[in-house]
Amino acid sequence: MLDKLEWAAIPSSTLNIPATLECGQNFRWARLISGDNSSDWIGVVEDFAVRLRPGESGFWWQTYPKNGQWDLLHRYFALDVDLGALYDDWIVQEPRIASSIARNAGLRILRQEAEEAFFSFLCASCNTVSKIKRSVRALAAEYGEPLAEIDGRSLYRFPKATQLARASEEMLRASLWGYRAPRVIAAARTVAEQGEDWLQSLRDVPYREAHHELTSLHGIGDKIADCICLFGLWHDEACPIDTHVRQIAVRLYKPKLSQKSLTPIVYETLAGALRQRFGQYTGWAQQYLFFDDLQHIEDI
Repeated sequence: MLDKLEWAAIPSSTLNIPATLECGQNFRWARLISGDNSSDWIGVVEDFAVRLRPGESGFWWQTYPKNGQWDLLHRYFALDVDLGALYDDWIVQEPRIASSIARNAGLRILRQEAEEAFFSFLCASCNTVSKIKRSVRALAAEYGEPLAEIDGRSLYRFPKATQLARASEEMLRASLWGYRAPRVIAAARTVAEQGEDWLQSLRDVPYREAHHELTSLHGIGDKIADCICLFGLWHDEACPIDTHVRQIAVRLYKPKLSQKSLTPIVYETLAGALRQRFGQYTGWAQQYLFFDDLQHIEDI
């Protein structure tokens, strides 16, 4: 099926596929190295399995089981957002972000499905990336619908909340979900009870309202709610404050908070300091800072 690969003349400065897929937004993409040393990325977007092969001035792509779903990729990678304009604005507001932009140019926030982001980031709390990936993939394989097999890898649609509400706690515990298993099932039942499109409907309300709705659910605090808002509900101003972003925000703007616990007030103070500089697309800017720090680069 490799003969059906299509070419997109979009340079890495506009869409940096490795940085975008490796920066902690999604946990179901896998990188495959071919015999000729070319690198393919295999993943799932909504109802389709996807293969991506970055090149020097663009990338090859293919969707399964039906090819040619460019609108799907255009939406998923938020290609309507003008990164150049964002960079110009950010550097005016905060010149120290320029090095992070230079190292990760083309990193974009993914437009993911609401329920996949919701359950993925429930798993992400206090967990390693490798375990998150294995756990989320196991969840999809057990309860999702099969989409395609690519290079020996079976790919599945992410299951709906109504499916996860009937999940086996024993199976989830065996799939590295551990103590999170009952919480995931309870959350799935709560989401299912709200109606099929409830989570997705939170895209159409103001960010603050969506965040409040999420934190009203048991087991969801400010950071998980912001991850869901940014990656699954497409609220670009959402600013997840984890250890890395907290250290950056304290170092740059709020050094007096360096010894403070991350209470809700401190959390909002740090997120507010970042939003004051980066505005509507603060979530995008923090991802550049986060990924830079994750790679142990501390120039900023």
